[in-house]
Amino acid sequence: MIGFFRSTKSLTNSLALFFIGISFAVGVIAFCLFYFAIHWSEDRMGERRILLDRDIAIERFIKGEQGKIEVDLLTDAYNNFDLVPANYAKYLHHSESYLGEVEPEGDSSQMVYKGSYTDKGKSYDIILLSRIDNVEFGLDEFIYSSLIVVTLVTSLMCIFGTLLYRLSIQLIEPVNEIAEQLENHSGNSENVFTISTEAAVEFQTLTERLNQYRTDLNLALKREQAFARYASHELRTPLTVVKGAGKLLGRTEQNDFNQRQIHRIDNATEQMITMVDALLSLVRYERNTDDVPLRKIPNDELHTIVADNSIQASEKDVTIRLNISSTPTVRATPPVMNMVIGNLIRNAIAATGKGEVTIDISDTMLTITDDGPGLTNEPNLSGHGLGLLIVEDLSQRYQWQFSLQSHPERGCVANIKF
Repeated sequence: MIGFFRSTKSLTNSLALFFIGISFAVGVIAFCLFYFAIHWSEDRMGERRILLDRDIAIERFIKGEQGKIEVDLLTDAYNNFDLVPANYAKYLHHSESYLGEVEPEGDSSQMVYKGSYTDKGKSYDIILLSRIDNVEFGLDEFIYSSLIVVTLVTSLMCIFGTLLYRLSIQLIEPVNEIAEQLENHSGNSENVFTISTEAAVEFQTLTERLNQYRTDLNLALKREQAFARYASHELRTPLTVVKGAGKLLGRTEQNDFNQRQIHRIDNATEQMITMVDALLSLVRYERNTDDVPLRKIPNDELHTIVADNSIQASEKDVTIRLNISSTPTVRATPPVMNMVIGNLIRNAIAATGKGEVTIDISDTMLTITDDGPGLTNEPNLSGHGLGLLIVEDLSQRYQWQFSLQSHPERGCVANIKF
């Protein structure tokens, strides 16, 4: 029954079918009640009538009439049991009193009464036979009255069914319209929800709120895109200045300490430029990532990413081991891949005091394993810096599966399934 009404799109027809079934059951019950009520009322009427005839017959027998007398056109009375027709007498042999309708084989049904009366101190039997069929409904009359009842019940059911159908349409169709618009407008925040003006007030309010929420969401998305776009462009100019100044300083003669600082400035600038390019890429393709062409990541790009993000490894005596069995095919641009893999490498180096960071890359999986302390509690992405939050967000955007967990023998292992 629950599954019968599960979908609102078919709920109107389901309610109609359900109401038709209920109406049919109610009609059958009403007809049966009418049938039994007619027979019950006829029997009660016959019993009351034969009791009235009994009083008349007793009065006549006391006045001197004997044997069989005709009380009226329907009822015969007997004060001698031997005169009662045999096909009716057999119902009375073993009863001191009897009142009911009998229908012997080969004869019409009659209302039968058996009792006794007293005349001059002596008790006599009295039997009455009343041809009750003559006053009861005949077959034609019963069919006619039944048709009237069935027609009335059917008319009422049709009226109620029509009202229910129209009411269900008014209550359910707006839900179907909104659901269809939600399905058709998925991913497009510009479309406006519409609903019939004849819909209930609550559905009008719901539509207005949905449009308001969609407008607010659209404004929030535009503000986010504008911020990322303008901030990225504004950052690019000073980064270019810093990079150019670093190169100019690198051309002049400097001591070893200054050269190391210039080199660190260059590396930090490159990372910042990469991040800005990734943000611009996200802003550009966040609505249509499926339209971005697939590309196979070249080995040179992977080696460059590892080299650019492994500077801290040499300072901490951490070895970086890169194993490339095959390269994945992705939609992400080089800056995005640099941001994702670089964040994971830098986090692995930061967690490893001494040891090795292993990077395994195949066509479907990226695995980075470190020799750090591992995860003490349940995996917590936010507990390992903002970089892992960025990795998680980018993985969701490109429909990758990202996980971070403790390695059974080493530290932590980060997996990205492309």
